[in-house]
Amino acid sequence: MEKIWNKKFILLFITNLLMMATFYASVPIIPVYCAEVDITGSKIGIVLTAMSITTVLFRPFAGYIIDNFNRYRVYLLFLGLFTLSFLGFSLFKAFSILVLIRLYMGVVYSVCGSSTMTLAGDVLPQKKVSEGINRFTLTISIGMAVGPFVGIQIQNHMSSKASFITLFALCVIAFIFVSMCRIEYSKQKPKSFSLKGAFYGPAVPFMLNMMFIMIPFGAMLAYSAMLAQEKGISSVTPYFYVCLVVGMLISKFSTQKMIDTGKHKILVIICLILLTATMASYYFMNTTVHFLIIAVLLGLGYGILQPLFQSLVTGTTPIQNRGTANATYMLSYDIGIGIGSLCMGFVQNTIGLSTGFTLTAIAYVVAGLIFLCYTDGYYRNLLQNNK
Repeated sequence: MEKIWNKKFILLFITNLLMMATFYASVPIIPVYCAEVDITGSKIGIVLTAMSITTVLFRPFAGYIIDNFNRYRVYLLFLGLFTLSFLGFSLFKAFSILVLIRLYMGVVYSVCGSSTMTLAGDVLPQKKVSEGINRFTLTISIGMAVGPFVGIQIQNHMSSKASFITLFALCVIAFIFVSMCRIEYSKQKPKSFSLKGAFYGPAVPFMLNMMFIMIPFGAMLAYSAMLAQEKGISSVTPYFYVCLVVGMLISKFSTQKMIDTGKHKILVIICLILLTATMASYYFMNTTVHFLIIAVLLGLGYGILQPLFQSLVTGTTPIQNRGTANATYMLSYDIGIGIGSLCMGFVQNTIGLSTGFTLTAIAYVVAGLIFLCYTDGYYRNLLQNNK
């Protein structure tokens, strides 16, 4: 029987988990670091969002590069370049330079984020691709949750400079793991680049749907620590991210069988209802217990939705188009998280973080309408046509 957990898949799993955790560890560190060097208010939102701009702009080129050159070597190169960005943060403090570093991170991360998912699909048996990618996407979910916890713990015990050097070291470890993977590809002649060909049309509906789902997540990742500080419960902020991971693990063990058997519609609906109520409850959140329950419920919802949507994309895409398809789909994370963090940066001083978090729940309602009115039927048609 063909196995999902082969050696190369495991190495890629560990690599992506480390890379994602390292990247998201920087998310809570950056706003605090900015405040330390007198960068405040909307400028913090600009620093955070700058990366999203170049990530979005470069994603089409990322898909082209991954599908037209040796995917493994491309990933090694761009992971190395991504690793260097953390040294930049440890060396510079000026607002303009930090924005430039984030713009640079967006370019290299756009390739790294799309490459790992594509490589994982390539090392899986064809009949196990959807099932395997569903599990592999857990590295993104857990990385998003573990990363901020790691970042906060590092910054609580080290200087900001030492924090970024530690993140650099974690990325080096990720590079070592993927260097042990050694995936072989046959030589191919690159096609001419065209902007139209840089987007994979069939992945766009999934991308748009997930984009709305990621807006509240972006707000939560960037500003939960600040909200906790406002409420006087900042001592439990690290445990917020632990509870986020707990929720994600619960979702994986409790719903994996339903996802594997294609019961995606009911899961999407339940998750969006749960997430809407959870995000709306930020409006009256004042206690540590409520704060941590929110984390568990968010982890539960995203632990289901993120792997599920990724498996819908990969499972309906031919192998030769997976790089472009993943690059197109991953725009949902870039745009959604960027919108969420940017909007919260602008409203934190006007309507406040609690009200801002509550309003982001509207994005879940929009996502649910898109899914019910279009995406679900679209996915079923794709499956029918691919038979």
